[in-house]
Amino acid sequence: MLLNKKYIFLAVIICFGLKLSAQKVSFDNSNFFYQIYPIYNFKQSIVSLTFDDGSENQFKVGIPILKGMNIPATFYVITMNIDSTTKSLLLKDVSDEFEFGSHTATHPDLIKIGNEGAKQELSNSKSYLKKYFGINSGLTMSYPWGIYNDAIKQIVKGLYLAARTTDPGYNSFDNLDRYALKTQSFDKNTESGTANGWVDYAIQNHLWLVEMLHGINNIGYSPIDSSVLIKHLTYIKKVNDNIWCSTVSNVIKYIDESKNAKIECDFCNDTVYNIRVNDFMDDSIYNQQLSIRIKVPANWDSIWISNGEKVKTEFFNKSKFILFNALPDNKLLTIRPKFLSAPEINTGMRLVYLSANPFFDNIKFSLEVFDQTDIDIILCDLNGKLLIHQNEKSVNGVINLYFDTSGIIKGVYLLRVNSNRGDYIIKKLAKI
Repeated sequence: MLLNKKYIFLAVIICFGLKLSAQKVSFDNSNFFYQIYPIYNFKQSIVSLTFDDGSENQFKVGIPILKGMNIPATFYVITMNIDSTTKSLLLKDVSDEFEFGSHTATHPDLIKIGNEGAKQELSNSKSYLKKYFGINSGLTMSYPWGIYNDAIKQIVKGLYLAARTTDPGYNSFDNLDRYALKTQSFDKNTESGTANGWVDYAIQNHLWLVEMLHGINNIGYSPIDSSVLIKHLTYIKKVNDNIWCSTVSNVIKYIDESKNAKIECDFCNDTVYNIRVNDFMDDSIYNQQLSIRIKVPANWDSIWISNGEKVKTEFFNKSKFILFNALPDNKLLTIRPKFLSAPEINTGMRLVYLSANPFFDNIKFSLEVFDQTDIDIILCDLNGKLLIHQNEKSVNGVINLYFDTSGIIKGVYLLRVNSNRGDYIIKKLAKI
């Protein structure tokens, strides 16, 4: 199975809500199968901590706490308020873990000062942040007082990757407005248990939680006690297996890179994959790794990748996949097994991907079929009533199938795939 300089499109996850029914799965005519996971590092949800205004204790108290727990955060600063002391504090912490975003130059009501005034405020703030804190600063912003309209959003779109509001809520990637990101806000009366509940809700519903904080320990607007922050961050660490905690700009980068990413296979066969992951974007800004799932031969053991990234092996319906992170920077990646076991002779068919179950308005699944087989795909209720029937002739390799189930009522159903060789697959599915 050779692929010489042939582009293979990755599965680009446009819906980040982790409703896997929304994944686009693409492949070529060989047995290769690729996906980009909807959330970095194969997590279920996202949490971004954001701090507004740039009050002194955010840097003197907040950053040391965050550093001690290895938790990133975004700081939206009012650039005209940055004096030499604040600047030196910020310069100590320029890194990918701490984003310095814009809260404008002077914190005005952007609507009241008019479009030209707003553009000046936003561009001056961005220029200052980039000048003093590097190319990865000034990428996103938050609206002063949470005040904005469509005209202000259009100005912001010309300067920033995203913008955070004070509008309450969570962010679903089904209908994400990156220039009106919703937030859950701390005030001086917020307890850690309340904030922990926000995280739980985000995990359960596969959402992006953006938190907003201001003052700490009696300095700044509506300050919280540092003990509340510590308890909340401790909880975030506790549920770390389920969440990607990152800056606002890194999340947006992941979205953009995954939409544009492609894979080029320089040379791939049964013993080695030489691939390139490329998003065709500016690497000086778009420097967020992507989480990739690739189907590999079942007889590959102790799989190694040349960038040294940890590789996790996953099995699904007798198919073997590797999960790893890689920068989409077009550099050559070699994936190979350290050992080869005796290969199995593949016959019949197998399921390599099934979208979310329970499902909503569609079902997506991918089949790997061998030996030029005819298959019938049937969806029926538990009484045997036929709802959907599809026939595929002379199938060989991986095929992608989609059923629109918007006209089907809630309930339990059976998905059955039959081949003319006598093989079959049965899955029980539920619509909610």
